[in-house]
Amino acid sequence: MTGEALTESPDIQGLLFRGYKTLDHAAYGLFRIDDRRAFQTWLRRRVEREEIAPASQRQPEDAQAHRLNIAFTASGLETLLGSHWMPESFEPAFVEGMVRDHRSRLLGDVEANDPQHWRWGRTVDFDGLLIAFAPTRAEAEHLLAEHLCSANGASRVETLYGQRAKDGKEAFGFADGISQPVIEGTKRHRDRPEEARLHGVPAGEMILGYPDGSGRLPRSPATSAAADPAGHLVPHWEWPERRDLGRNGSYLVFRQLAQDTKGFWDYLSAAATEQGEGEDSAQALAEKMVGRRMNGTSMEPLPKSRSDENNLFDFINDEKGLYCPVGSHIRRSNPRATGTETAQKSLDVTLRHRILRRGRNYKDEARGEVGLQFLCFNASIARQFEFIQASWCNNQFFHGLQREVDPIIGTPRPAGNGLDSVDRYTIPRRPYRRLLAGLPSFVTVKGGGYFFMPAISALRCLAGAP
Repeated sequence: MTGEALTESPDIQGLLFRGYKTLDHAAYGLFRIDDRRAFQTWLRRRVEREEIAPASQRQPEDAQAHRLNIAFTASGLETLLGSHWMPESFEPAFVEGMVRDHRSRLLGDVEANDPQHWRWGRTVDFDGLLIAFAPTRAEAEHLLAEHLCSANGASRVETLYGQRAKDGKEAFGFADGISQPVIEGTKRHRDRPEEARLHGVPAGEMILGYPDGSGRLPRSPATSAAADPAGHLVPHWEWPERRDLGRNGSYLVFRQLAQDTKGFWDYLSAAATEQGEGEDSAQALAEKMVGRRMNGTSMEPLPKSRSDENNLFDFINDEKGLYCPVGSHIRRSNPRATGTETAQKSLDVTLRHRILRRGRNYKDEARGEVGLQFLCFNASIARQFEFIQASWCNNQFFHGLQREVDPIIGTPRPAGNGLDSVDRYTIPRRPYRRLLAGLPSFVTVKGGGYFFMPAISALRCLAGAP
């Protein structure tokens, strides 16, 4: 199947290719399976009626439309598969879950981000995630209430809400969702060759069952042939006697991130020595920390032929970070063509660690809190999401820097216990750099979990597993 055909696939869940931009509201229902048989009956009916949206369903245009997608934790899949659950075939990070001491250190989930402070996910007492997209929050909530109930063998543990920002900006005021990987073979990959050069990835980087950037098939979950008596699944490529439960599915990372907008702008206002638009104004310092202008445009000067683009740059002409600092958020999360001995090798390395984001803003009026419901897809949680967090965003020695982490989503650390502080941010300049000290944390994790979003065919198997 070509990349372009994947985007219209009746077997891949739609969220992998559809952001549902015409459906402004999302409700995320974390649920527990209480009655396995009743839940399987409900799931089978949803699949038969195509209510679990496949990629072949286009972006909805009808104002009354809605979309549902579903994913499961390791405990949810074990509940549905019973003795046919094969944890050794899944990625270890998924089976272990997000909350483990070594994983918390890896992700920077310490201090204020420690899971003991989370509202949800600190103990994985849920089996899955049902996401409802609708024109209004009330409609999205109604969908969850209709489907996650005792009659269907499920109960809701937690409900979270997200909303599409109509101005395209996240809580700090910056244009968001600009840089995404471009899957090889898709129309965008074909029509925009320069963007494809910088952001193109094989389908297997995001979706299991297809070659990834190494040219090999990524590890894929399996189940026994006995779990699939109706023959919904194909034989597993690695274990022919088993069935491929992972094909056309993907691992989903979900984290709720609260953003301290007041603290962010108060800190920058105190650090600013200029008003207006000078290079030491609060806005200019914020842009240097993020790595983009607030309207999303590149900080690196682009040729006139690309002046209307905001993503066609590779940092080759800004290796020292005079335009976009080396430690900025966008360079840490996507170093592009810098970092190793050659530009092409750097780009090749970077493209093995991309993620496909599907997050939305949220506003909790009761708590006076705003932030991001961060969701991303990847074929390997460890190689993609966790690598970005540990080796790039929270690496205090990233590309020659010292004692600093990602200024937006990193986890700074004050001095103590014989350790130096890790709480500064360097802005390269000539003749002297600008150093921001005492950097606090502006983003706090409020919950999180690892999920697997199966293909439609895998859902049919799960709904009929004996």
